[in-house]
Amino acid sequence: MQISAASALENIQKGIIPAGYLLFGKQLYWRDRIHAALRKAFGEGAAGMGIAEFDLRQDSLGRVLDEARSLNLLAPRQLLFVRNAQALGARRRRGTQGAATGDAQRNASDDLSAYFLRPNPSTTIVFEMMDVDLESDDWREREKAKNRLAAFGDLCDVILLVSPNFRAAMELLRQEAAALGRTIAPAAAEQLLTAFDKDMGRIRMELEKICLYNPEKESVDLEDLEPMAPAFAGKASTTLAEAIGTGDRKKALEILDELERSGKHPPLVISEVARYLRQLILLKENRVRDPRQAGKVLWSAKLPAPPHILTALLGQGRKMSGAQLLHGLQLAFEADLALRSSPPRERIVLERFLLQLLHSPQSTVPRV
Repeated sequence: MQISAASALENIQKGIIPAGYLLFGKQLYWRDRIHAALRKAFGEGAAGMGIAEFDLRQDSLGRVLDEARSLNLLAPRQLLFVRNAQALGARRRRGTQGAATGDAQRNASDDLSAYFLRPNPSTTIVFEMMDVDLESDDWREREKAKNRLAAFGDLCDVILLVSPNFRAAMELLRQEAAALGRTIAPAAAEQLLTAFDKDMGRIRMELEKICLYNPEKESVDLEDLEPMAPAFAGKASTTLAEAIGTGDRKKALEILDELERSGKHPPLVISEVARYLRQLILLKENRVRDPRQAGKVLWSAKLPAPPHILTALLGQGRKMSGAQLLHGLQLAFEADLALRSSPPRERIVLERFLLQLLHSPQSTVPRV
C-alpha cells in the first residue's frame, strides 16, 4: 500500500505501525521525521536497545531477516533501519521472472516475501530507497520508480517521500518554528520556501541557523533572513524583476548599482533574472489567468514564487511577448557565458545585459 509521509506520521502517532515500511524518494526531511517518530514510538531509551541499523552495501539481507525473526531479550519490540535497499528491486524482479519460467531457485526476493507472509509481530523493518526522484520529469527516472513500486508494493507499506504543496509546506514551517520556540512571519516563510525550492530539509536547517543567530528574538521576520541567506532574502532581487517587468531602464540600473555595492555575485543576478523570465514563459504558455492557478503552475514546475507577487507576475507576463521572453533567455545565456570568461569588468556585462533585455525586440540590439 502506498501512503503519504504525512499520513504515515499520523498513523505512527496513533500507534498503527505495520511490520515493514519502504521509504521511497529523495526528501530527507520526511525520512528524518519518520525515523524520529518511530524511535519515539518504540522507546529509544536503554541505550537504544531494540533499535538496530543495517546497510545493504555491507550487510546481507539474510542477516537483516535473521535479526528480524529473533527475539530481543532486552527490549519488547525491535526496530530495524535498512539503508540502501535499492538493490532489492532488481533481485525481486529477477525472482519474479524466474518463477514465471519455472525457475525454483531461491533468492533474496523469495526470502523477503516469505518473511512478510509471517512477520515477527514484535519487529518493524524500515527499508530505504533514497536514489529515486519521484518528482523528476525524466522518463527514465519515472520508469525506475514505477518498476520499484511494482516490485515492493505488495510487501509492505510504501511511504512516498515527495515535496508538500505550498499550503502544507507553510504549515510545516510554522510547526518547525514552534518546535524551536519561535513564530515565523508569513512573508519570511514564503521567502524561505521560494528561495530553497521546497527543500524542507534545507529550509529547516536555515531556520535553525536564523534562530541561533538571534537567540533572544521570539519571532522570525523577513529581515532576519538577510544575514543567513542574503542572496535570497534581499529585496533588491524582487525589485529588479519588477523594474524589468515594467521596462524601467533607469530603475533597473539603479538597482544594479545597489546589488554591486552589496557584493552580490554577478552570475547569481543573471540566474535570478533568467528564473524570472522562465516563470513568465510558463505563465504565458499555460494561459494562466488568476494567482491561484499561477501558484500551482509555478510550484509544479519547481519555480515557485511568493503568493504576494503572483498578481504582479501575471500583469508583467501579459505586457511582454513570447518573443521578448525567449530573447531575454538568450541574452541571459550570453551574459552568463561572458561572466565565466573573465571579463575586464563584470559590471559592464551586467549593464549590457539589462539594456539589451529592456531594448525593444523590433529594434536592432547593439552588440558590444
